[in-house]
Amino acid sequence: MAASGKIKHLVVLMMENRSFDHFFGFRKGVEGLKGTEFNLLDPSKPEGVDNPAFHVGTGAPYAVSVGQGPGHSVNATTTQLFGGKSPGGKPLNDGFVRSYHTELTVADKVPHPSLADLGVCMQSFESSRLPALNQLADEFCVCDHWFAEVPGPTQPNRLYLHAATSGGHALNAWSLSFDLRTVYEQIHDAKLSWATYEHDANEVRWFSRLQRYKANFKSIDAFAGDVKAGQLANYVFISPRMLSKGDQIVNSQHAPHDVRYGEILIADVYEALRANAKVWQQSALVVLYDEHGGFYDHVAPPAAVNPDGLDSPTPKDPSYAPDFKFDRLGLRVPAVIASPWIPKGTVCTKQLQHTSVMRTARALFGIQGSLTKRDAKAAAFDDLFSLKAARTDTPKKLNRPPLPNQPAASHSLHPGNRTLDPLQHGIVLGVNHATRSTQPDNPPAELLPVTQTEASKFVTARTKAHFARL
Repeated sequence: MAASGKIKHLVVLMMENRSFDHFFGFRKGVEGLKGTEFNLLDPSKPEGVDNPAFHVGTGAPYAVSVGQGPGHSVNATTTQLFGGKSPGGKPLNDGFVRSYHTELTVADKVPHPSLADLGVCMQSFESSRLPALNQLADEFCVCDHWFAEVPGPTQPNRLYLHAATSGGHALNAWSLSFDLRTVYEQIHDAKLSWATYEHDANEVRWFSRLQRYKANFKSIDAFAGDVKAGQLANYVFISPRMLSKGDQIVNSQHAPHDVRYGEILIADVYEALRANAKVWQQSALVVLYDEHGGFYDHVAPPAAVNPDGLDSPTPKDPSYAPDFKFDRLGLRVPAVIASPWIPKGTVCTKQLQHTSVMRTARALFGIQGSLTKRDAKAAAFDDLFSLKAARTDTPKKLNRPPLPNQPAASHSLHPGNRTLDPLQHGIVLGVNHATRSTQPDNPPAELLPVTQTEASKFVTARTKAHFARL
């Protein structure tokens, strides 16, 4: 049976900001770490007392305790790849600690970060500490050459997943909507179904061409029920929780937040699919990460084709937007693909990237035509569904890490009462701007929410009211 006849449901869960080596660097059977890799604080100078070496290891913390985590802008990533020099020649991936030192001291205002704090960006997780993701990799397929589309932050990479371009934006342009053709329109035009499931923020909502498809945007609470009822769409995108509220803690795995909550989300999505045998036998689950988040990876990203001739900065960008021609991919990110049609323990070594998802969707569903030059060139992974019969030995449940005890929701230390990190602040600004046409009480920026609980309520309420009035 051809792969196109096996998979009727392609489910994509995109998590946040982790590199391949950070999650899978010491996993056996992949192109991971030797254990001898290191960065110097200043890669342009020899090692010494004032210029120590920071070696890779397995001491990654579940949550970053000092600052907001490593930088991952285009400029920060350039430092990480080229050691602080301008891009040119082969990247040595020797500037991660240097970049993190700048992030901590300048952006986070930590005047004297410790060596342990600086070394966080070089650390990996032991497989036992990420049991759900590693069990999926054990049972199905891990991809060790999956690259982000942009060597930069969250939003451009997520735009590429949906539209095969960021419209020339190489930074988080939260206050913009995007008039770009997406994979969802290709699915719709082929008379197939699509849906997104959200916890709070959902970047797909802000593609202007998709806002008329109101019924396609669903709460994550509906996902398991849709699977159980056999009503799962052909193409599904799931966005994680970006804001904490009550017992609902950020599960995106974006630093500095605790990655264990993301493990629970991964397990929940898989187990919901696995609970309906008929749906599961026609499904593939792709768990991937939007970008590397400033965490170390030793593989140099390859060259890439500019999708549409648009470069950064665009006329709509702020003055600090980086110069970038979209001619290089981002760093490797974790990517796991689960399906009963994949042989157990598969390692996919070919070059893949975010636009490989839409390329594969079109191959599976018999859809012709690319969106841009980028997805036209991307490789598909439909060849991974190679078994002649669906497996019956796939686990019904995944291993999960124990979660930390959280203080009461009223306590000042509860995550919901903490101030917004830069990503969360950008999301709130973006929702405020995107909904102003339908909201008569649009607050000025200085009156926007400042805690995660307030922001969660604001994002949810504003989004619901906006789409109700369209």
